[in-house]
Amino acid sequence: MLLQRQVIARVKVIGSNRVFGPAELDRCEFQNSVLAQFDDPDLGLVVRDVTARRCRVSGLGAQGVRFEDIRIDGLAITTQLNLNGCVFKHVTLRGNIGPLMATPPNFSLPQDVRDRFTAGIVAYYADVDWALDISEAAFAGADFYHVPGHLVRRDEETQFLLHRERVEQFGSLERLPPVARFAARRFESTPFDTTVAVAPRRSKHFASYLADLEVLRTEGLAD
Repeated sequence: MLLQRQVIARVKVIGSNRVFGPAELDRCEFQNSVLAQFDDPDLGLVVRDVTARRCRVSGLGAQGVRFEDIRIDGLAITTQLNLNGCVFKHVTLRGNIGPLMATPPNFSLPQDVRDRFTAGIVAYYADVDWALDISEAAFAGADFYHVPGHLVRRDEETQFLLHRERVEQFGSLERLPPVARFAARRFESTPFDTTVAVAPRRSKHFASYLADLEVLRTEGLAD
């Protein structure tokens, strides 16, 4: 399926056991839409085999989605896009990408449901050879702390692989500059033993973010 210059607005897809794709999207726009499921820790809501070029999203939400074999080349995001409790396999982001976060399952869910989702997410990644390739992405803002860092292909100059064991042995994180300290504390919110911290190239604060995160490497907390 090829979609060009289409506007998809106010679409709500709720529930598991669905697969979307294959599809090719060219300069499409998604507005005020939701793709979510809230009761399937096996993550049966799947988006697969999608290529998107120069698309735009505004007011988009996602929860509990499995993204597989996706290639995105340029994605404008008008407000921060939170991908709650989602997983990734062979997803490539390149070009200019707006503010994006891969976060834990939605905090509005009961704790026992969130725990089941987290267990499902951990089990999923046990069979993934690589999750994300962000090595050629220029982000306005990015945080992927709910993805195993060792499964992320990255630009080593601006994207840092942190290790839980090293952080725990470091002692007081108060010695770190603010951005580095914030990145190290992400281990309090993720089940994984590695995370990737990103200095977003398109942020006006890029230079200061990069300088702070470089301290993680200097202190031996990150590669």
